[in-house]
Amino acid sequence: MKIILFLLVGFTSVNSFAQKSFLLKQNYPVGKKYDYSLISSQIISQKFGATTVNITQDIGTDYFFVVAGEINGDKNINVIYNRIYMKSVTGGNTMILDSNVPDSTKKNPFSGLKGARFSMVFAPNGEIKAVTGIDKMVAKMATEMTNDTSEVKQIQNSLTQQFNAEMVKQTMESSFKIYPEKPVKIGDSWTVDTKIKMSMPIETITKYTLKDVKNGIATLNVNGTLLSKGNFETMGNKLETDLKGTNSGDVEMDIKSGMVINSHLRIDLFGTMKSMGKNIDFDMQGINKITGKEVN
Repeated sequence: MKIILFLLVGFTSVNSFAQKSFLLKQNYPVGKKYDYSLISSQIISQKFGATTVNITQDIGTDYFFVVAGEINGDKNINVIYNRIYMKSVTGGNTMILDSNVPDSTKKNPFSGLKGARFSMVFAPNGEIKAVTGIDKMVAKMATEMTNDTSEVKQIQNSLTQQFNAEMVKQTMESSFKIYPEKPVKIGDSWTVDTKIKMSMPIETITKYTLKDVKNGIATLNVNGTLLSKGNFETMGNKLETDLKGTNSGDVEMDIKSGMVINSHLRIDLFGTMKSMGKNIDFDMQGINKITGKEVN
């Protein structure tokens, strides 16, 4: 009888925990500082006619998030670049840009980013409500690249195509807008729709499922779809995309603060692109990783 009662109590306890609701949201304490590292690794194949071009690239960004203030749950975050780097290999040609490597030629746009900063308003649901300070940051990057004042404006305009408030907002939301609109139990799912228009337009519809909670850490399972259908321009070339794909993986989140501790997502994107009336078969496989930690 005692064994039966013990089993019943144990079952009730497990069942009660499974039915417990958890509130997952951005809840960074004011005054705290966080170190975030975002790494994207990609293998890309582009085939047009009998020609195939293979590209591998790694892009990494290290930030500090300093929680400067709060208004009605929205946090004012000062974002400081610690490092940004890119390595791209096309055929036998390799290009490396790294903000940590001094550049006497003033041709590295990343050299002006180390220590550069901007501010953003981060809502509890992960939405980025505002981004400020990007223009000042871009101006600093341009002056780091040349001493010729006549060239600064031209370089600044070019950099603005890659670094502007809207693109930074989209980038941050694609990484951190992952929270449900209401408390969830283990096994519950919710979806988040994000749109990115950087090098190409991409819409992501991602389904998150609360997989487990242990020692204050929530583990989320991620399954989503990607769609890129539209026009964009890069390096003077106009392209049209008709691509689709998936993203899948896991996210670990600190429940108390909402901080993403680890995120590991696999990205697959494939289909066709059109340039100057010619079709290009496109295939990309990638891994996106995020690691975060409190540093004070």
